[in-house]
Amino acid sequence: MIENTDRKLLWLWLDVAFGPADKRLWDVMSYYDSVEEMCDDLLSLRCGYVTQQEAEKIACCTFFQAKQVAEYCEKKGIYILTPDDPLYPERLKQIECPPAVLFCRGDVSCLSIEKSVAIIGTREPSDYSVAVAEEFSSFLAERGVNIISGFAMGIDTAAHRSAMRAGGSTVAVMGCGLEYDYPRGRTGFKREIATHGVAISEFFPQARPVPENFRIRNRIVSALSHCVLVVEAGIHSGTLNTVNHALSQNKDVFVIPPHDIFSEKYAGQCALLRDGAVEAYSPKDILYFLNKAKM
Repeated sequence: MIENTDRKLLWLWLDVAFGPADKRLWDVMSYYDSVEEMCDDLLSLRCGYVTQQEAEKIACCTFFQAKQVAEYCEKKGIYILTPDDPLYPERLKQIECPPAVLFCRGDVSCLSIEKSVAIIGTREPSDYSVAVAEEFSSFLAERGVNIISGFAMGIDTAAHRSAMRAGGSTVAVMGCGLEYDYPRGRTGFKREIATHGVAISEFFPQARPVPENFRIRNRIVSALSHCVLVVEAGIHSGTLNTVNHALSQNKDVFVIPPHDIFSEKYAGQCALLRDGAVEAYSPKDILYFLNKAKM
């Protein structure tokens, strides 16, 4: 049965069985030479690398469930991207826990554009920070740089929108399913991104926006990028979580100098600069780095 099964369906079944972003999937996979071999052992209850609790959960998961997800995605125009797909970006394969499945709507090749920058920041930015995000995003997009962000309100939205207005490409990494309307009322904007780039999520299409999922997706935002630009962040901002992922992935981190060093709104930037992040005074600083870097 396994030998004649579509490999995408095997990955989907593993995603259903373990759950999205579960490092245990890759722990178990490390003992096998192929996804077919792993699935065969799991289905026949011969796998000695899972706990009793995991084995019981896996035993309840069927290929019918995976097929239902695949059929739903086909109906909704969602592309299912798995690690053995030629379009799966090499940059994601290099991280500790790559997505076993990515649900994509739009131009999947945008995930592998040579020069890509993550522009990130708070959901409640100052007008100054919005203007900065727009300027950096449009300048870079006009010069062929792919803009990555997380589709949240605030800085993310400014980065995505400015990239599209400049005629460039953008990647939106979602913290919920592609079919879930979040932030509410942004379905049209999501479709616009799919026209000018791609919207992606490792969560099933109708998955709700659970807070933890946004922290989980941050590793993908940084992994797809050659460097990260922090526009505005408080000391407790989720933006700093993305920065931590970037640093663990050996990515360079650029920071817009604080607009007001006495404001808590910019305390995260101050901390990053104290810790050695590089100031970005102009989008040309980012472009110079990209042109000089070995891709």
